[in-house]
Amino acid sequence: MNRGFYISGVAGHMTGNKLDSISHNLANVNTVGFMRDRAAFSTVLANVGAGQESVNQAAYMTMDHQFISPDKGIIRKTGNDFDFALRGDGFFKVQMTDAQGKLSEGYTRAGNFHLDAKGTLLTEGNLPVLDTSGSKITIPPGILTSTRVGGLSVNQQDVAQIALYQIKDMEQVEKASGTVLKTDANNVKLADNSVSLEQGMLEGSNVNSVLMMVEMMQNSRSNQSMMKLLEQYTQQEGLLNDKVGRVG
Repeated sequence: MNRGFYISGVAGHMTGNKLDSISHNLANVNTVGFMRDRAAFSTVLANVGAGQESVNQAAYMTMDHQFISPDKGIIRKTGNDFDFALRGDGFFKVQMTDAQGKLSEGYTRAGNFHLDAKGTLLTEGNLPVLDTSGSKITIPPGILTSTRVGGLSVNQQDVAQIALYQIKDMEQVEKASGTVLKTDANNVKLADNSVSLEQGMLEGSNVNSVLMMVEMMQNSRSNQSMMKLLEQYTQQEGLLNDKVGRVG
């Protein structure tokens, strides 16, 4: 009986976490370069006592962790010289600062950039975009053009090289904030020829709103089933309390 209450509680916690993830994804369906969260599940096995068979029976499922979907969003043309999209599994490198003022590096596919008053190339969240040497990129006044490998020119004069990277294992990536990801430096490498830069274009969110709504409905049904199961366990416990130990 106690196991039944515990399983119901785990299921309720799991559906609640999944609903939070779905809601967050739907809220960012129109966010440039957003990569949706996905839930990973694991099986909790029943206990096996001494002398029993070694093959365990699955007791219940629980949410193990969340990971980031590597699926690509749809690329659309904007015509803005400071909008960039990446073809392939590439990422821009940006500079972040934590609450203690310590500098670190993040990675994003959101290429909706702009300049500050000093001409520094920034993300929409005002994070500096880095070049291949790890330095901030400064763009002088003029007509900006780019090459497919990340070279930037102003009035046909080379000014910078945007650092393009690939992440080796997406399961080792966490979200830092918004569309910016963080991972260990050993989990990234310079982008190969499969990655190319497109100027005047932006990649949208990889969230499929229809799929998210279907998952939300399935999650709601799972929650309803869990509540019915919990109600049955409660009724059975009431019957046991009333009848077990009663002298006839």
